[in-house]
Amino acid sequence: MSDRYVIEAMLRPAVELNTAVVAACASYICITAPWAVALAPSVSYVTAAGFAVLSVKRAQQGLRVLRYRRNIRRLPRYVVTSSEVPVSNQRLFLGKGFMWEQKHTQRLLDTLRPEVAGYVNPPALYQAARRFEQHYEHRFPALCKLLARDSALNPFDHCRRSAAIRHCTASSRLRSMSR
Repeated sequence: MSDRYVIEAMLRPAVELNTAVVAACASYICITAPWAVALAPSVSYVTAAGFAVLSVKRAQQGLRVLRYRRNIRRLPRYVVTSSEVPVSNQRLFLGKGFMWEQKHTQRLLDTLRPEVAGYVNPPALYQAARRFEQHYEHRFPALCKLLARDSALNPFDHCRRSAAIRHCTASSRLRSMSR
C-alpha cells in the first residue's frame, strides 16, 4: 500500500498483515538458520534486518487499514458545555467541523458500495442490542439503561450508533444531490 496515490482503498481486508507475518518469519529464519536459505551468517543478518524492516512497514500499513475500518463505524466524542458555545448575532455554531476535501467525498462514495456493507453497517450484535432496547424498554428498564450507557466498557454504546445514523443521512443526501 502506498500513500502517494490519490485514490485510497481502505474498506478491504488488511492483506498487508499477511506480508508482515511472512517477512517476520523470513527474518527469524535468516537469523536462526541461515543455512536453510543458503546464506552465509554475515549476509543472513543483513537479510534478516531487511525482512524485519519490511515486516514493520507492512504491519504499520495493515494496522492503518484496521484502524480506518474500526473507526468508520464510530464518531469521536465531542462534548461541549453551554458556556463554551460561542454566542453571536451573525453566526450559528454547528460544532467542531472540518475542511471537506476530495478524499472525504471518495470515502463517502466508498461507503455506499454494496460490497463494503460489512465494514460500514453496525454489527449484528449491536443491532440486536438496539432492537432489544426498543422492544423491552418498559419491561426491563435497568438492562436497557445498561445497554444504552455511554461507557468505554459498553460495546453497544450510543457513540457508535451515531456513525450508522451519519451513514444513512449522508447516503440520502448524496442521492438527493445526484437527482
